[in-house]
Amino acid sequence: MPARETVDAILRDLKEAGIKKRTIANNYGCFYRSLREQDGEQELDADSVSSFLIRIYGGDILHTPNSQLSRREQTIKHAFSLLLDYQESNVLPELFRPNKPLTEYELGILDKYIRYCSEEGNTQRTLQRKSGSIKRFLSANDLHALAPSVIQAFLHSFRGKNAYYLKREMDEVKKFLAFCTCQGIIESDLTFMFPSIKATKDSTVPSVFTKDEIRALLLHFLERDSVNRLRDYVMVLLMAVYGLRSIDISHLHLSCINFENETITLTQSKTGTEVCHKILPHVGNVLVEYILNERADSTSTLLFLKSNGDGISSKTVSGVVRNGFLASGISIGARKYGSHSLRHSVASGMINEGYSIFTVANVLGQTSAATARLYARIDLSRLSECALEVPVHE
Repeated sequence: MPARETVDAILRDLKEAGIKKRTIANNYGCFYRSLREQDGEQELDADSVSSFLIRIYGGDILHTPNSQLSRREQTIKHAFSLLLDYQESNVLPELFRPNKPLTEYELGILDKYIRYCSEEGNTQRTLQRKSGSIKRFLSANDLHALAPSVIQAFLHSFRGKNAYYLKREMDEVKKFLAFCTCQGIIESDLTFMFPSIKATKDSTVPSVFTKDEIRALLLHFLERDSVNRLRDYVMVLLMAVYGLRSIDISHLHLSCINFENETITLTQSKTGTEVCHKILPHVGNVLVEYILNERADSTSTLLFLKSNGDGISSKTVSGVVRNGFLASGISIGARKYGSHSLRHSVASGMINEGYSIFTVANVLGQTSAATARLYARIDLSRLSECALEVPVHE
């Protein structure tokens, strides 16, 4: 089948599967349309895709291990791997098919498990995460039709995900299935099929960006043509200047901004810690401009709103940052480029200016020394001073 027909078909099926329009455009459509325009009449196979990627992106992305690819290149590889799989079968993988709504029975079991976890001392945030993981599992699988093949397909659906996410999702589902077995809800214990994955969230050096790269990112938001130009610029500016988390940006209220005292005061959603920042002149000016000229007219007290006056989610905030990095022309390489990279970049800048890691942690509202030590990995210049000379044996 010519590439043009396969591209048209997969984009149609992705839309019918309920995938968001922006997700299709950013992760699939932008790559597929280039193939369609340049090689649309050619037969689609691995060799033609590989040749196209070499010609357009300068490398055989399709056959390069993920560990050697940047985040964007991994996205490109995933998109074209999916296209080739679709060309063979003419159907999307199970992961993309619409999930069934949970039955009252399944919701009852989930509620019972969440109550059990709450009694075990899990925090509200942890309970929400557990609930989300289990809902995703149940919406794709029938609890009373579980079999080794079903679990194997579930595990296979996580192909390409990072180790930490993989471990977290599998652990939650494994614990839920163990609970169901103990309660007699399911007969067979299938937890033995879940592999043991060793992954630590903070085991790597945090991704950071230089001041020049942050400047380029902010300039991109300031100069782009968008109905939410000022809103997005202010959100990214607050994260780049003060290191705020995306969830705190989405929960920020007008009452948090005190122009008379020139302060921004908020209670962090993750830690419950109150932080107070001085409103710098350039931050205050653009805040006023956004509130007066672009913010939707709404009864909501939230600072950042959609065009219709509704609040925005932390995922929306993170998406704004990610899309900004991709569109700004900044060379991302293998670095992560979500909203949290701006928080790490603030820490990196302070450390490079001579502040201690504990001062940095205090400014960012961290509550534990263990978290503070994470920032020590950023200060590579000082860590190099601790290096010992390699002994020479003659």
